[in-house]
Amino acid sequence: MPRLHTIITLVSTVLVLWGGKVHSQVDSLYRLDKSMYRPDYDLPRGIEHGTWDFDEWPGVDHPVVYKRNFMNNRFDAQRLKIDYFRSVFDSDDHEGYLKSPAELQARGFRDLGKLLDNPGVHRKTIVGIFAHPDDEILLAGGLFAYAASRGWNVWVFLVSNGADGSKGFSDEPSSSIGGFNAIGVMADGKVIVTTDHMAENKLAVIKRYARELGISVSVMDFSLLVEGKLVRQIGEYPGLDYVKTFGPGTRIRKAIGSEIERLLKNERPSLVFTHGKDGEYGNYLHQTVHDLVSNAVYKVERKDLRVFTCFPEYNYHDHITHFLDLESGEGRAWQRKWNAFKSLSFLYRDGTDYDKPWDPSDDLPDGAFVKDYGYSPREGKPPRYEFFQQIYPASK
Repeated sequence: MPRLHTIITLVSTVLVLWGGKVHSQVDSLYRLDKSMYRPDYDLPRGIEHGTWDFDEWPGVDHPVVYKRNFMNNRFDAQRLKIDYFRSVFDSDDHEGYLKSPAELQARGFRDLGKLLDNPGVHRKTIVGIFAHPDDEILLAGGLFAYAASRGWNVWVFLVSNGADGSKGFSDEPSSSIGGFNAIGVMADGKVIVTTDHMAENKLAVIKRYARELGISVSVMDFSLLVEGKLVRQIGEYPGLDYVKTFGPGTRIRKAIGSEIERLLKNERPSLVFTHGKDGEYGNYLHQTVHDLVSNAVYKVERKDLRVFTCFPEYNYHDHITHFLDLESGEGRAWQRKWNAFKSLSFLYRDGTDYDKPWDPSDDLPDGAFVKDYGYSPREGKPPRYEFFQQIYPASK
């Protein structure tokens, strides 16, 4: 990629020096469809970073570095691998650069489908540990469906039940779980423990999309006595302070870490999947889950265990080592992932443009995560491939 990066850097320089005067030439060079992006808003006009957005060539770990301050940043100018407010389309709609599994393998990426088809001595049990309902679908739903169809036991555990306050709260414990389901430490140190009604609804949604994928998905069960109230699930109370709630040394973080360690010991998986080091888009709880899973793995000390992070093309510090072609096996994994996504009644809206530009602060579906590699952006279909990084044992 060095030569490509140099070329694009030169293009960026020209654009900066000449403004938009060569815009039409760039359009011609990269075969951009002007009807699919907003003038003066999307790339290539106004390239600021000397390279294309991350999704122009899916699966290629090119040096995209953005320093925009973002609501989930742990510190100012945290480096993320994506720019939420720009995107670009070409006539191949992103699939033109890497067209086949053979080309991916030629880049050194290994096909996880081969391991799932022929596990050998590996115990056919997979555990996924993610922060919120829908994370597992968007990050690895195709892989989970693929594995389940081949006889693997797939157990996914969610830290948060997805509480968001959209349907109001109750001072009474949730009758469905026998305790409270939302908690948060606010910026002033005040601790709030309540029942979030949207989180109660999401439990039914979780069961529905788990059936679509053919796997087991459950929210972690805790028994924390906080402010004299029994907390059974961790749902994020709106406006909480993430560091005070989930940061190092906090009681909730310790409880999550202990539960993750217990699950890995009890389920004895051979493969584990979780969030990337940077939490995909800087989400603090995503990063927390990654850190706690990584710590738990070393405590479990199992030689037959392999751990993967998902979406390494998003995470700045991650690098692709493996992929899965969701169109293999007659595409059933792709279809199951798509059906599961469509069952997310709190997210999916038929006919919505799921592509970027994506504003993470609005209430529209998170388009950046359902960007397809080879389909029409307005269809919002899942990508053909899912990419992963093996972090334990460290992949050579």
